[in-house]
Amino acid sequence: MGLKEVEARDAAALALILAVMLALPSPLGYLAVFAAVVPYHKKITWAAFSPGPLAAALLLYTAAFLIDYATVGIPTQRPPWLTAVVFAPLAEELVFRALAFALLPTPLSWVFSVVIFGVLHLDNPLLAALYGVALSLAYRGGGYIASSALHAFNNALWLYLAQCLHGCA
Repeated sequence: MGLKEVEARDAAALALILAVMLALPSPLGYLAVFAAVVPYHKKITWAAFSPGPLAAALLLYTAAFLIDYATVGIPTQRPPWLTAVVFAPLAEELVFRALAFALLPTPLSWVFSVVIFGVLHLDNPLLAALYGVALSLAYRGGGYIASSALHAFNNALWLYLAQCLHGCA
């Protein structure tokens, strides 16, 4: 099997994993991702340390958060904590960062990781794409652990702010 066939097979596998995640109700779709990633576990960068991309990720995340807070504001919806802070970040970072960068060629991995991630966040695709760049930089600088932690922090922060809309405890 040639390089082009391997790339096409990997891209098809990633598209299928994404389709399954989106088709199944939450959290089943996320659990399906955890099972589907097993054959690819050796290709994933689980942890790394590159200060440049990590610093850029934190700066871009902060800018995205401030723009989001100023233009969109605090969300009124409060999804279940376990789904928003645990399952979604862990599964989405596997699909949009770990598998994308492991299975797709570099330009396509960035497009998938940023543009597709943004488009699938229907509330505000442009802001989601900006967060996607920050999460991609976090993955490139710190691996899956870093991007998942930043994603979980973001979701926890927004959930906390949404809770405070109804009176902080």
